[in-house]
Amino acid sequence: MGPLQGEKTQSFLIRLAACYGMAFRDLLTAILDVGGLPNVMGGARPDSEIYLNQEARDRVAQLCRVPQDHLLQALPAWAQEEPRRRFAKGPAAQFHHTAEKVRRWGPACPACTARRTGRREAARLYLGPEQRVCLPHHRWLMQIPATVGRVVSLAGSGQVLEARHHHVRLLCRSARAADAFEVAQAVTASWWWQTWPREHVWPARLRSLDSDGLDQDAWQVVARELVTYPETVALAALLAGDDFRRRVVAEAQGHVPFRLADLPTLLRAVADCVRRPWYVEQLAQETSGPLFAWAYQCVRAQGGTNAEGQEMWMVAPAHRQRPLADELAVRARVGTGGQCAEGKRRRGHSRQADEAFAAGLAHASRYVREHGNLAVPKDTVVDSYRLGEWLGNLQTRAWAMAPDRAQALAALDPWWNVPWSVQWQRSYYRARDHAAVAGPPDAAAGFPGTHILNGEWLYLQCTHYSTLHPEQQRLLADIGITAEAARAALPRRVPIQASFETGLMHARSYAAEYGHLAAADKDTMHQGYRLGSWLARQRHRERQSPEPTERSRALDAIDPWWNPPWRPAWQRTYVQVQQLVESRGGLDAGNGFPGVEAELALWLSRQCAAYRRLDPGQQRLLADIGITAEQAANVRGGTRASQAVNEQAAAAGLWALDGMASARSFATAHGHLAVPSEYVHDGFALGRWLVEQRRQDRRHAQATGGAWPRGGLLAELDP
Repeated sequence: MGPLQGEKTQSFLIRLAACYGMAFRDLLTAILDVGGLPNVMGGARPDSEIYLNQEARDRVAQLCRVPQDHLLQALPAWAQEEPRRRFAKGPAAQFHHTAEKVRRWGPACPACTARRTGRREAARLYLGPEQRVCLPHHRWLMQIPATVGRVVSLAGSGQVLEARHHHVRLLCRSARAADAFEVAQAVTASWWWQTWPREHVWPARLRSLDSDGLDQDAWQVVARELVTYPETVALAALLAGDDFRRRVVAEAQGHVPFRLADLPTLLRAVADCVRRPWYVEQLAQETSGPLFAWAYQCVRAQGGTNAEGQEMWMVAPAHRQRPLADELAVRARVGTGGQCAEGKRRRGHSRQADEAFAAGLAHASRYVREHGNLAVPKDTVVDSYRLGEWLGNLQTRAWAMAPDRAQALAALDPWWNVPWSVQWQRSYYRARDHAAVAGPPDAAAGFPGTHILNGEWLYLQCTHYSTLHPEQQRLLADIGITAEAARAALPRRVPIQASFETGLMHARSYAAEYGHLAAADKDTMHQGYRLGSWLARQRHRERQSPEPTERSRALDAIDPWWNPPWRPAWQRTYVQVQQLVESRGGLDAGNGFPGVEAELALWLSRQCAAYRRLDPGQQRLLADIGITAEQAANVRGGTRASQAVNEQAAAAGLWALDGMASARSFATAHGHLAVPSEYVHDGFALGRWLVEQRRQDRRHAQATGGAWPRGGLLAELDP
């Protein structure tokens, strides 16, 4: 007795037992007998599958008198996995029934089975999507968990039979047909559970089918694939078309969609293929779900013409439908022991992930209450929670996010996941808030009345209006910047005083964040503003002015030492020491500053050695951190000879210390230390100093074979 092609192993064994006139359980006892006990794990269910080891498979082959290679070709699960054992030796078997272990199956058509086997008997087969329809007998082969399945008559369901013909032709002519059908099935499944008032076709088709007494909630779950089959095939044919994907990409013009309304060609084509014109309006505002994810990846991958094209055919786990058993437990309230399982978790989703999302959402809600939006910089922290990092991680794969999570975030801020920079969105919010108070900006007059940064930003958007994302253009139109207004825009006139006020505002912001202005060298950027170069200009003007000006007094109020009479490098190092003292306590000058970084300790020793030659202002600053004249004398030892030694050591360390400070400043601004030998950074010959450090590093390695300490410090800045 041979198996049917694609038959489940358990189904074949049940039919084999019937041929011998015995029960399935008795046949298993004969096959799996080990010392009078069956070597089997798990229990048999109507929808389960049985996995056999080699010895058990040999016994089955002897009983059915069919060669092993034929059984292997006909039975997909014949040698799929090695079963667990109750006993160490002998034939063994194990039952499985979960969706992870047993792929989609269905009952075999009774008429077809009788024709192939010569007898009327039930069988169950592993079925692909295109194998659910038996065309000769107009039957749908339906899988129902915990049962042997059901054969549903398709009398009067001409659309399903016609869709089966289209499905087979699609599989023959398109290499992407199977992938496209999987995506289309996820899309139609997501539509199935929507309560759209204008949807009448599917409810009518569902009512036309005979549920044979099955509970209506359960029937709605198990019949979904049958009812949506014609639309799924039509949508799969659309998505698999190369020409259609090229049209979608061309319409996007290089912008990934924010919502499906950004791709009207896609919406019209989808609505036409499923014969629902109202889908254009219904789906336009979708920003998540399987159809949006496919469109997003299609545009991103340029229609599948690059290496990333495979992702558009991979349905995200959050968009896949639950296995039928889980769906029944949730939708039809059929749980273990008859209990309601409304809260049953989706397979593959952990409670920890749900709790982590809930925690992030709570902090996001608090941020929205305080700021009104979720345009959060990546370094934003709310109550020690890294909200910016959390949101950034979600935005990276937002297209694959579960719709309920995306909706929860959209309820806080519809623009939480814009396909442009967060900085653009923050600038837009500032312009929007100004327009709400002062009215739409007058682009043709150069944006008078706007803040200088807002005016310059708005003019920049006008000059690049045609390259903006369609959603960006809609946002600008909401505050009065239409395409016509953008063409007539004039640049923002910048009064000198307004320019100074802008720089002063950023200086206050920088000082509020860092506590000083000393670290702001000429390359420093703060919130997109060139604060370093602005401060350098103010320092230059102040030094040329014979008396303090109103502007210098404004900067003095922010940081009295913003423009010291000594080198800025000295002030930057002093600030490092000052911050160290504030965080760790006082300095032990008498014992050589233990616990202080070597470079800073050397700098402190140099200040003590040269204390008398320092500017009075420098002496006052050192006194603020505990280095008075008396303590400096104690460090020097109080004698002329020891003072000479200390001054000599300080002189030797001056070049090294200033060089480290300059190197650290340059690496912070540029991310590397690849500078020409003649390069001068903030008044210091950094290029020549680095050449000398490389020379000393090589000499030290040749002499000792070990690492040079200063070389390690420089390697931390740039390997």
